[in-house]
Amino acid sequence: MLGSLILMGAISLGAAPTTAAKDPLQPLQFLVGHCWAGDLPREMGRDTHCFEAMYGSHFVRDKHVVRGKNPDYLGETVYAFDPKQQHIVFWYWSSDGDMESGIVEPVADGLNFPEHHLTKPKDLIMRTHWKRIGEDRYEALTESKAGDGPWQVAWKVEYVRVDKSK
Repeated sequence: MLGSLILMGAISLGAAPTTAAKDPLQPLQFLVGHCWAGDLPREMGRDTHCFEAMYGSHFVRDKHVVRGKNPDYLGETVYAFDPKQQHIVFWYWSSDGDMESGIVEPVADGLNFPEHHLTKPKDLIMRTHWKRIGEDRYEALTESKAGDGPWQVAWKVEYVRVDKSK
């Protein structure tokens, strides 16, 4: 479950159609080359994400670590553009064995990660919205539900751009 939060740590504004055709990962460019940190709720720790381009900018990697009272929690997300689906897609792996995959939808104020199912716990369904709130910050709002239950806010985190050494 923590993996889903971590995965959702950054944002960018949607690309214009002509820009998207030339660079379909443009909506993620705001994040690339920077680290972003935010405090998770309920004293779960500080979550830091670092984004980098991969393989000639055909992919974007997000490595993150949550440091707090418990042992460090690590995760990695790789983003790509899938020409068959015509979507940005992602794959996520974490130090607790969680794996996720899904799509990313650029929207006017950021990025949506529509409903996706976690591998741990199996009955948990998540969705997240990243909203850019400045040149050096964004907000991640993650909601969850179990089965056919209602959506509930799981957490809301403001991420701020930080030096890569932090």
